[in-house]
Amino acid sequence: MVAESIPARRPAVSRAVRGARPRRRMPWAAAAAGLLLAASSVLLPAATSGLAASEPTRGSASGTVLTAASEASEASEPSLSVAPATLTPLRPGDDLAVSVTVSNPTSAEIGLGTVEVYLAQRALTTRTAVEDWLAEAESTTRGDRLASVPTTGVIPAGTTVTFPVTVPAASVSLSALNSWGARGIAATFEAENDTKIEGRGTFVWFLDDEITPVNLSVLMPITTPESSAGLIPAIALEAYTNDSGLLTRQLDGVIDRPVAIAIDPMIIASIRILGSSAPASAVAWLDRLSLASNEIFPLGYADADPAVQSQAGAAAVLAPISFDPLIDPSLFVTPTATPTTPADGTDGTSSEAPAAEDAQATTTPPTSADLLAWEYTRTDIAWPGAGAVARDDLDFFAASGLTTTVLSETNVTRSEIPTPNAVVALPTGTGLVTDDALSDALHTAAMATTDATWTAAMAEVASRLAVVSAEDPSTARTLVATFDRGWPQSADRVGQTLEALSGILWETPATLQSALGAPAAEDVEFNAGVEPDSQLGPARALLEREGELTAFSSVLADPLTITAPARLELLALLASSWADQASNWRDQVTTSLAASAETLQAVTVTTRGPVQVLGSTVPFPITLNNTFDQAVTVRVQVIPSNGRLIVDSDVDTTIDPNSAKAITIPVSAAIGNGDVTLRVTLFTPAGTTIGESAPIAVNVRADWEGVGAAIFAALVVAFFGFGIYRNIVRRRKERAEREAAGELPDPTSPPTTPPTTAHPLTVQPRG
Repeated sequence: MVAESIPARRPAVSRAVRGARPRRRMPWAAAAAGLLLAASSVLLPAATSGLAASEPTRGSASGTVLTAASEASEASEPSLSVAPATLTPLRPGDDLAVSVTVSNPTSAEIGLGTVEVYLAQRALTTRTAVEDWLAEAESTTRGDRLASVPTTGVIPAGTTVTFPVTVPAASVSLSALNSWGARGIAATFEAENDTKIEGRGTFVWFLDDEITPVNLSVLMPITTPESSAGLIPAIALEAYTNDSGLLTRQLDGVIDRPVAIAIDPMIIASIRILGSSAPASAVAWLDRLSLASNEIFPLGYADADPAVQSQAGAAAVLAPISFDPLIDPSLFVTPTATPTTPADGTDGTSSEAPAAEDAQATTTPPTSADLLAWEYTRTDIAWPGAGAVARDDLDFFAASGLTTTVLSETNVTRSEIPTPNAVVALPTGTGLVTDDALSDALHTAAMATTDATWTAAMAEVASRLAVVSAEDPSTARTLVATFDRGWPQSADRVGQTLEALSGILWETPATLQSALGAPAAEDVEFNAGVEPDSQLGPARALLEREGELTAFSSVLADPLTITAPARLELLALLASSWADQASNWRDQVTTSLAASAETLQAVTVTTRGPVQVLGSTVPFPITLNNTFDQAVTVRVQVIPSNGRLIVDSDVDTTIDPNSAKAITIPVSAAIGNGDVTLRVTLFTPAGTTIGESAPIAVNVRADWEGVGAAIFAALVVAFFGFGIYRNIVRRRKERAEREAAGELPDPTSPPTTPPTTAHPLTVQPRG
């Protein structure tokens, strides 16, 4: 039967290690599964097929016995894996050496049995053929049986045993007449207690013919474990960058190798912002990175997934707003020395003593741009989560300057044969499509905890590359493979994996630049993906909350005090590495939303009621509370529920940190008694409402004495005024009547002079 059509069962250990590529990494499961392959060396006895033999040994240098307790959580049934003993390709005349590993995580021992080794009937000539051969499905058609050997000892409960099997070249039945390329091998183990298990693997048959190597560009993300903080604390940086730290091992594995590094800018900023308090190991690590010959491009800050940002409704790819509120100037003090003039001697001559120096210090804190600055090879690459990129996301990336997108194969449909180049033309910008199966195998090898696991994974890598190279020997193909995010502490075989990769004859390292410069694949269809609602819902809540904090921040003299840390926390919570920690992530989002809610509720109004209002105009008291650690400026607006009270204009006021302040609002009572509800609302200086309106019940009793006195006075004035008016009118009427009767002279005739009477002048004589 053709190998492509054979449904087969992949080795159980590979099933545990690999996990599902699109969404996303399961590093801890992979590490635990690797423990299943810690081998206890047991050699088979001589058999009629010519297998090499010796007596079984246990606890030797080549194997280890594991306890059932350490494995029961990862597997409940026995499993088997098979792989070539070395990565050297099989040539004509070579014996085929394989390792068959049986794991028994159960509480019962496995009795004596038989190991059988098979060779697939046909070469694996396509990537689909490799997938089918390694598929996790039972199959009775395993190819040609090469060997059948009985075991001589039981497999105790909770142990893993490796059986080295050597098949003579004569039994392999491959010759120079067979085309070079990937071949499938299978192994079975059947014991007396009805235990039947099977595993599958691959190796490469090679003829030293002229070949066209595959150009392979490898991308390596350097990130730290998920966190809700937007900066890595000093104690964590020291742990990550010590001799055995996570960042040290990642950099050790790829530095000055043909690997493009995708660095999380948060790592760089976190080291630099510590200034003189930064751990020495972290500073040395950053110096090593700066001297690396690798191509380096940035991930999003905190490796925040740009696809999640787009689909959650962000306006553009998010970046830090500022680090200024978090910079401690005292950590950036540089001592300087300035020479002083030598002191004169007592005799007036110059002293022979050297010039003294006055110790001074300058403080030069870095800017936000300084903390993030780096000489990147490229800055236009977006690397979202695998398989969940939507069509509109491409426009979103491009609008933010990210015109090249790293995509998984699930996001595109391309030709299968021959394998196309990784670079594709997208509706917006350019795409680099990763070879997901090849990447998974590299990831498994890098995290392998045993030699058996590592060898099996690298054999798969070599076989997959051989398939691509042999498909069309006349044309070189350029592929892209990636190491995964979220490295566990056990991932310490990166360098070993890359070293072995460089030794594969049909593979040539390629730079990221050359991968982007290769001819773009034709007939490519973009397959839109979407993030799950379980992730988009919390992400939208985080973005909405950031908008609320930004609006609220105008109450402070320096809004960055709120907005800058909030943005860093948001970016950290949108990190790609949270995808495998869904439950923990939702808990962290809930905690973040609760903390930010406290900030939004830091300024409140204290209401007491009911309040009695007596009189026409009263100063109405209101108490404002500020639990924030900074002074805030707010506008107070009071609106009555009806016309019984009249409130003057709004009042602007500043409240000291962690204090309460009483203010008064002038309130006027209109005519009428009754109940009124005053709603007190706080606003930021920019006009954004702060919290909910606070109701205050008011009982109005207007000033009737004053109103009555005013009315009485008005009546008195009107009464006396009316009397005066009547007297004036009456006198005018009487005068008019007398004039008409002639009793009064005509005012228009000239006045007459009355006659005068002469009086004689009497003169008295003198004397």
